[in-house]
Amino acid sequence: MVLFILCAALVAACGGARIRPDDAAAAAGLTKAVVRGAAFEHSTYSGDGSTARAPVWVYIEGDGVPWTDEIIPADDPTPRALVAFSMMIEGPRPAVYLGRPCYFDARRDARCEPVWWTHRRFGPEVIDSMVTALRRIVDARGWSGRRINLVGFSGGGTLATLMASQIDELCALVTLASPLDVDEWSASRGFSPLAGSANPALRAPLPAAVRQLHLRGERDRTVPPDNGAAYLRGNPAAEVRLVANVGHGDEWVAVWRTFLAESTSTVIAGCK
Repeated sequence: MVLFILCAALVAACGGARIRPDDAAAAAGLTKAVVRGAAFEHSTYSGDGSTARAPVWVYIEGDGVPWTDEIIPADDPTPRALVAFSMMIEGPRPAVYLGRPCYFDARRDARCEPVWWTHRRFGPEVIDSMVTALRRIVDARGWSGRRINLVGFSGGGTLATLMASQIDELCALVTLASPLDVDEWSASRGFSPLAGSANPALRAPLPAAVRQLHLRGERDRTVPPDNGAAYLRGNPAAEVRLVANVGHGDEWVAVWRTFLAESTSTVIAGCK
């Protein structure tokens, strides 16, 4: 019955048109909260139900709908298909779904302007606010001192990579279909550069102790599988996997389910 409820609520992941995260969160026993970060508010969902030593899994969603067309920003960037949210529902606990600035209920934040989900979506203000919000959630839930695993889908993985250096407890970074070189990605898509955004490829390498896994879709036409060569040269210990017959949609939820079941990666083996 619970599985049926989750599938009905997660209609995007189950073949429908629009996800209802509040319904799915309630069915999964998750707690919803709007948390103040450094500069923005963030809609969040979190759940416990694990052993005291288990790491905290943190999920960050993709870019959603930044633009309505090539020049007009969207009024609401919230994605229709919430891939990272669906991954969190199926993943281990404790877990946090950390909303991006101006997505979901956080759209009511007075600072919300289109620049924060378009050109400056990966800007330092966004990164700092995400990290601050995460710390407040961890403290409020009594998870201080636990290791943290960051998981991001598409642009959410880009944000996770940019946040990683600011999280001392970080054990693992996992990205799925994510641009690791923002400049290369925007050029490949014929877009103007994301002025005001940071680029993971230009950042200092992450500490070797941080386990990295970057999953790419063989059929991905949104984020080319070969994106981020410069980033990977600076992080030679990072593990990269090309997933056959996968594009840039909610099929990543099934990939994540299989990945967790196999538990063959050093990310899972070393960060449980």
